[in-house]
Amino acid sequence: MINKITADDVRQMIGSEGLVLQGCGGDPAEWLQGINEMLTEEGILLNGAAFEDISVFEYNGLTNILFPFDSMDSDALHIGKLAIWRLKTHSTFGGTWLSDYLPNSLGVDITAAKESVVSILRAAKASAKSAPEQKPQEKERGSHKKSFEPEV
Repeated sequence: MINKITADDVRQMIGSEGLVLQGCGGDPAEWLQGINEMLTEEGILLNGAAFEDISVFEYNGLTNILFPFDSMDSDALHIGKLAIWRLKTHSTFGGTWLSDYLPNSLGVDITAAKESVVSILRAAKASAKSAPEQKPQEKERGSHKKSFEPEV
């Protein structure tokens, strides 16, 4: 699936990782097919894996494609070989990691964003600690099957 997104959508992808190719004019489906073939030939995509969902966005007059790693199984992608391929082909594809693209191209302050997430998680944890502990209560008394559900 080819998703059309905006640079603002990409700015919200803190904590995600993927490969951003820059300056990808033409048909995104052809890019998807060609990159999948290339990465398979290089031994980067393993066990018949392929990128299926990509995101296309415009920034600074360039059409860019994000190949997200979120949907890839850990045994489907040889990340070490991909890192070398990205460096070897940088002059051709302008490839960069999403985590580098966010601060270096889009100006996202990743440190501040991560601190914001951490503070939200800490607040949620503190709130959970201060809430009274709820004990399970039997749903059906006298039934041979016992199922429990928390008090409401």
